[in-house]
Amino acid sequence: MANVDPFVVQWPAKWVGDPDIGPVVHYLNRFLHDLWIRTGGGSDAIEAQDVAEVYPWPTNELLEETIGFSYPPIEQAANEVRTVTTSVNYTALDGDFINAKANAQITFPEYPNENAVIIVRNGDGSNIKLVGNGKNMNGESTGLITRLGTSIEFHYFIDSDEWFAR
Repeated sequence: MANVDPFVVQWPAKWVGDPDIGPVVHYLNRFLHDLWIRTGGGSDAIEAQDVAEVYPWPTNELLEETIGFSYPPIEQAANEVRTVTTSVNYTALDGDFINAKANAQITFPEYPNENAVIIVRNGDGSNIKLVGNGKNMNGESTGLITRLGTSIEFHYFIDSDEWFAR
């Protein structure tokens, strides 16, 4: 099992650039990273690999230059599901089970985590619009769920940069 840096918070740019708070933020990040390394983090086979880019989207270069290392996105624990009922436009998160109503539009995450899962259910029989947000869903950029009670489970495949329904 890979060791993952537990400190994955990206500090607000205002804090990092502030002359009073910035040095404290830099020191805290270095301290936490050093603590993580000295307690066994980062000494596994995955960390030793030479990887040019872990994620297919741009990282925060300013943060990477000022701190010396980048943070991966925060991921939910495996099999963690968050239930959401919405009747307005909603941007989904990894692990959401969305009960959509009243012609809601569900927008998928712009930068999903590898192996992300989202489930969308039509809760009232209205037209629920699905928007891929730059990613295709089974080859289409948008979709529609019209039948009451229908639910579709979508899985994100990072190698093809596409959502697939199950």
